[in-house]
Amino acid sequence: MEEEAQLARGFNPPEQNRLWRDVLLPRSVIPLYWLYKAALVPSFVLGKKPKAIESVAIESGKVGWTHVYFEELEGSAKDFFGTDQVVRQVIDRDATYFPQFRTNQRKQNPNLVIIDVRTSTQSWSGALVETFRMTHLLLRHGITPLVVLTDAFYRRHRWQAAVLTAYRGSVVTFSAKETVRKIFPHNRIEGALFMPISQQRLIWLKEQKAQRRSTDAPVKITFIGSMYSPREEFLDLVKIRLAKKGIGLEINGDKAGTSNDQYWAKLVNSDIILTTTLQGPQRSYMDWVWVRQAVFRYSETMAAGTALVAGKVDGGFTYFDNGKEFLEFESVDECVGALLRLASDPGLLASISSQGHEKISEYVNTGRFWRDALPMTLLKTRPMSEE
Repeated sequence: MEEEAQLARGFNPPEQNRLWRDVLLPRSVIPLYWLYKAALVPSFVLGKKPKAIESVAIESGKVGWTHVYFEELEGSAKDFFGTDQVVRQVIDRDATYFPQFRTNQRKQNPNLVIIDVRTSTQSWSGALVETFRMTHLLLRHGITPLVVLTDAFYRRHRWQAAVLTAYRGSVVTFSAKETVRKIFPHNRIEGALFMPISQQRLIWLKEQKAQRRSTDAPVKITFIGSMYSPREEFLDLVKIRLAKKGIGLEINGDKAGTSNDQYWAKLVNSDIILTTTLQGPQRSYMDWVWVRQAVFRYSETMAAGTALVAGKVDGGFTYFDNGKEFLEFESVDECVGALLRLASDPGLLASISSQGHEKISEYVNTGRFWRDALPMTLLKTRPMSEE
């Protein structure tokens, strides 16, 4: 019975309600947040008032700036705010973090700084001091933070994101806001938001897709992403069942070691991209591992004009339409069934690919990511604005 239940929910662990582990511990960030917010009252009262956004700084480590995410985040920001208004802040992971953060803000004096909490000190002891100093500096200088919280269920990262935006700014996450708010201290959190794509990349991908020659080769189904339990066990079963139907599944365990253009080429040259939304096994620093989150592959796959088959996302997930712009699954059977439907029906495959690309193009060309992520009071009229 347990094996059948696992197959039915796609190996996602069941929701649990243990008093300490699942009720109290995930909410332990809330009283700590209020303690820090109270201590930051003088910084808020005496600090400068934020201005409408005219200059934007994006922070990442040296390695981070080689990744697709930050490359596209920067390109999308330049599309929305203007090329000359966006600057990089490069963090050296071998040097102490906060002095670099302070120097960058004083030197560049942006109105908006985009912070990924994975860049700063990765320990509770360091974060307890560092996060206070960062928030104090931002409040005193009137700088609005936009915090990227890629995993809202990583407890320390969730607390840091909340404190950094205690008085102003907002947090973006791949998880549904309706779910995260149950264990998040304030309401200025948006999700599920999807990875922003630059207009230049969107044009390049459309050109690459158009150049791809039609052949009589079997439909190419690809998975790209890190391998961990329970994702690995899930994909193994899917691969076995597809093989029985004479269909292959190419698994690329990681995109590391390839250039960004090579990575995009894998997306373009596939007919179907399969992705899962499973968080992974329980870890001491993770909460609610049963919650399924949106992933990078949503916007990347659709931008490449490739059909997407993706795991279910929990709570408030309404931007893309299941059955129109992608196919959603929960169980192993549903996943295999969706892949077989697309592989055997060229018309459906073309329709899902085309409508998914059209929807993400709208997301990109209207600056939807930035409009949803930031307070409208801080946004001036942009060239991208919807007429």
